[in-house]
Amino acid sequence: MNLPLNLSNQIKKLYIISFGVFIAQLAFSSMTPFLPDLLLDMGVTRNITTWSGLIYSANSLMFGIMAPIWGAISDRYGKKPMMARAGVVMGIIYFLMAGAKTPTQLLFLRALNGTFSGYIPAAITFIASVSTPDNLNYNLAIINAAAAVGTITGPLVGGITAKIMGIRKSIAFNGFLLLIAGILPYVTGIKESKTAKPKSSMIKSIADAFKNRKLLVVYSVGIFVQAALMGILPAVTLLMHKINPENTSLYTGIAFSITGISTAIASPFLGKVKYPVNSLYRIGLIGSAILTALQGFIGSFLELFALRFFFGFFNAAVTIAGNILIAQAGTSENQGSSFGVYNGLMSIGLVMGSMIGGFLGDSFGIAFTFLGGGLMFLIAFIISFLIKEEIKEGSF
Repeated sequence: MNLPLNLSNQIKKLYIISFGVFIAQLAFSSMTPFLPDLLLDMGVTRNITTWSGLIYSANSLMFGIMAPIWGAISDRYGKKPMMARAGVVMGIIYFLMAGAKTPTQLLFLRALNGTFSGYIPAAITFIASVSTPDNLNYNLAIINAAAAVGTITGPLVGGITAKIMGIRKSIAFNGFLLLIAGILPYVTGIKESKTAKPKSSMIKSIADAFKNRKLLVVYSVGIFVQAALMGILPAVTLLMHKINPENTSLYTGIAFSITGISTAIASPFLGKVKYPVNSLYRIGLIGSAILTALQGFIGSFLELFALRFFFGFFNAAVTIAGNILIAQAGTSENQGSSFGVYNGLMSIGLVMGSMIGGFLGDSFGIAFTFLGGGLMFLIAFIISFLIKEEIKEGSF
C-alpha cells in the first residue's frame, strides 16, 4: 500500500527531491562535455577521439547492465537507499576522477561510475511509489522539469567552473553536488510504505517485468525513442557546421539547450492538464516524428531553433507519459524492477540509434539521418497502439 505524497501538505518535500534531481543532472551534464579536456590535461595527444569514445561508452554500458539489478534491489530495500547509494558513491568517484593520472584510470572510474549510477531513475521510482493516482502525473512532471533544467544549466556551469577553477576542481565540485543529492532524500521525511519484501529472486523480478505485456510494449516504444534521439545527436552538430561554420559551438549549444527549456516549460503544465495518458503519449510520439524529420530540411539556425523548441514540448509528453504508464503497469512492490529494466534497455536504443544515424548520414547525407530519426519515432507511435486501455488510464 502506497503512502500518499499529498501535494497540499507535502509540496516542499516534492521540491526537495526535485532539487536533488536538478543538481544531480547538473553534475552529470556539467562534466560530460569536458571529459576530453581532462584527457588533454593528462597529456594525451594521440587517439584522443578513441579514448573519449571508450570513456563515454564504458559509463553507458555498465549503467545498462546494472539498472535492472539496482531496480530489483530497490524493491527489497527501498528507493531512498538507492538514491543515497547513487549520489554518495558517484560523488566519491567524481573526486577520484578529478585526481586521475592516466586514460586507463579514467576509463576504469567511468565504468565504475556507470555501475553505481542511477540517481534520477531511483528518484522517479521513489516519487512514483509514494504518489497517489491523483497526484502521480503532476509529481512525475515536476521531476522531469527538474531534470530538464539541470540538463540546460549543466554545460554552462561546467564551462564557468572549468574556466575559474580548472577542469579537475570543476569535476570535484560536481562530486560535492552529488554528495548533497545523495543526502537530500532523507531530509524530506517522506517514508516509504512498509511492504513485505518480495520472496522471489531478483532474477525472477526482472523476468516478471518482461512477462508483463503492458510493460513490454512501453519498453519497445522506449527503445525506438532512445534510438531516434541518439541517432540525430551528432547530426545536429554537423548540420550547424554546414549552416554557420563560424559560430558552430555557440549555436550548437543553443540548439540543444532550447529543447531543454521547452521541456522544462511544458512538464509542469502537462502534469495538470486533464487528458488520457495513452492519447498524450501518442500525440508526443507523432509530433516528435514530424519535427525530427523536418530538421533535416532547414536552411537557417533560426528554423532549427524553432523546430527544436517545439520538439521539447512533444518530448516532455513522451517522457512523462511513458513514466506514468510504467508506474501504472505494476505495483509499488515491483516498480523498481519495472523502471530498472526500462533504463537498462535504453542502452540498446543508444547503440542502435548511433549505428543507424551514422550509416544514414555517411551513405545518403545529413537529411536522411533526421528522416531516419523521424521514422523511428513513427515506429514507436505505431507500437504504442498495442498499449491496451485496461491500464489504469489516469489523465493529465
